[in-house]
Amino acid sequence: MIGLVLAAGAGRRLRPYTDTLPKALVPVGPEGDEESITVLDLTLGNFAEVGLTEVAIVVGYRKEAVYARREALEAKYGVKITLIDNDKAEEWNNAYSLWCARDVLKQGVILANGDT
Repeated sequence: MIGLVLAAGAGRRLRPYTDTLPKALVPVGPEGDEESITVLDLTLGNFAEVGLTEVAIVVGYRKEAVYARREALEAKYGVKITLIDNDKAEEWNNAYSLWCARDVLKQGVILANGDT
């Protein structure tokens, strides 16, 4: 079983927080707290808690921020992260993100939205 996170959306309603970050990496703790966790932290922690060791994350908008943090997130949560690019993230919806992850879906997944 693989954890699958849909985290490609632009998060326009969360601006200015999403001007430089995808929704999944916006801190949810006190503003200015550099140690604040993100929704992606919560999701990866939950996946690790139930014994998942493999996670695929569909990225799109501001994906470079997730790429930059992948190694640290893998070490922090003890999971192997595969990033899947959604090249139409700012145009299309979650259905296309699922299509991008179709090879992972075949393996059986626990699905999580990257912003909830």
